[in-house]
Amino acid sequence: MSYLVCANQRSGTELLCRGLAATGVAGRPQEYFLAEDPAKLPDWRFWEEGPYAAGHDLSDRESYLTLVYRLGSTPNGVFGAKIHWNCLRWALAKFSEMPRFAGLDRAAILRTAFPDLRVVDVTRRDRVRQAVSWARMAQDGMWVDPVGQPEPAWPPPTGTPRYDYELIAALEALITESETGWRQLYDELGLTPCQVVYEELSSPDGYEPTIRGVLAHLGFADYQGPVPAPQTRRQSNDLNEAWVAAYLADKASRQH
Repeated sequence: MSYLVCANQRSGTELLCRGLAATGVAGRPQEYFLAEDPAKLPDWRFWEEGPYAAGHDLSDRESYLTLVYRLGSTPNGVFGAKIHWNCLRWALAKFSEMPRFAGLDRAAILRTAFPDLRVVDVTRRDRVRQAVSWARMAQDGMWVDPVGQPEPAWPPPTGTPRYDYELIAALEALITESETGWRQLYDELGLTPCQVVYEELSSPDGYEPTIRGVLAHLGFADYQGPVPAPQTRRQSNDLNEAWVAAYLADKASRQH
């Protein structure tokens, strides 16, 4: 059985995926299929040329998929991966370059690549705070703060992030657009997603029930094992709140 965690950045997917992996029964969902526009990021390397392939002496893309299926699966045969909306089209393009996926529409590609597919849809009610978090992390590069590691340095090596109204507005619009896009894809797949909401996942009382709810969607409603404590720390702080206030004030002033 396979599943995809489908979302936008800054919606809690790392918290969710690490929590699912920690149960030992729900695969090891990571961004194995990360891809981007090569014209935008010419120096980045993905898939068989990317970080997951390093040290494995892969010969082609099929061998990369074989590796990924192994890395992302738990011994019970469950495979998990996560993918963000702004990477989906580029990931599908990479699949389409492979002979066995050539000519397939996107739903057929995903069903072929991920047998017995299920989907987990992760959203955040507060899109403004999501966009602010995304804008900040795009500048400082601090995408995750794992538990058990030292607190990250401040300011980060890239310099102190700067408030940018246009960037935040563009990201808020992308979040809205992508939520519609994901729903259309689920319809094409004929699948009903498991809905995960960041505000519930990230709350002390909501974390474990959310993890168990996803496990039930994956066929593990009878899972009686522990749900380990969250593996990541919340990154939002006073800087995020200052940007939220500034953005809402700017947005209101531009609407008059």
